[in-house]
Amino acid sequence: MTDEAILAVDGGGTRTRAVVVAPDGRVLARRHAGGSNPYDKADWARTLTDLLRDISPVPLRAATIGLAGYSALRPSSRLQEEVVRDVLGPDVTIMMCSDVEIACIGAFADGPGILALAGTGAVIWAEDRRHPPLRIGGWGFMLGDQGSGYWIGCAALGKVVHFLDTRHPDGAAFAGLILRALDLPVDPELAGEALLEWQRIQDHPRSAIAALAREVSRLADEGCADAVEILERAAGFLASQVQTARARLGQALPWSHSGSVFLSHTVIEAVTRLLGEAPRAPQFSAIGGGAMRAARLAGWKVDGAWLAQLRTGLSCD
Repeated sequence: MTDEAILAVDGGGTRTRAVVVAPDGRVLARRHAGGSNPYDKADWARTLTDLLRDISPVPLRAATIGLAGYSALRPSSRLQEEVVRDVLGPDVTIMMCSDVEIACIGAFADGPGILALAGTGAVIWAEDRRHPPLRIGGWGFMLGDQGSGYWIGCAALGKVVHFLDTRHPDGAAFAGLILRALDLPVDPELAGEALLEWQRIQDHPRSAIAALAREVSRLADEGCADAVEILERAAGFLASQVQTARARLGQALPWSHSGSVFLSHTVIEAVTRLLGEAPRAPQFSAIGGGAMRAARLAGWKVDGAWLAQLRTGLSCD
């Protein structure tokens, strides 16, 4: 057993993951918990505290904590820092950052590139290794998040309510598919009240709406024109933001992706077409990116052998 280790945490809106890694890259421990985004998870602090208290089998030398909603420039993030430091103590060197930053580090193995992340929310993160990291989008569901799972779900439901208002026959088929996916009545005389009640009873409406993106993707794969149209619009937003990042940096960095929206073949193909190039396959997940940054923070040598060992350990996650 090693006498020191590093910790990496990837805290998103849906799930929080943590791994402890040895100096040779071996994964010593891993844990999963619920979401820890303080913007929409009332119990985020308890979730994060319990996870951190449970994860450390050996003394930690350094930790990288990537959390949704974190920014060192925002006063609201000080509470996130306090929660982490209260648990890990003063002897651990800690780097706090956003979850998308470690996702970009992982995707490009700490090299330059642009990550398009689209899950419940959406954000573009660009790193050229010469300037401070660049964020495009990531404004949250009230101000933006175009191309995200939430945006896709809202677009699908928008078509449903448009049909319920107008009763135009062209919208009936798609509305029926979405209503069935929600286990709601298809009859327009009953569907409206049922849909309003569905909204009322959701514990986390944003996540429930974002979950519809999977159904839209499935329908697109089956050739549904309305679903394809929604996903191609989502892809247009994401591709445009990647292009914005390139323009601001003045260089055509490679792009990669992360998040459930990019499980859609329609989205991947449309973004690829719009950018004129295929994405780089992500080399590691966000938790891998956090581990790389924590290892460097600890002063460890992060070479090919270390990364291979880490990849093997994370493949079981």
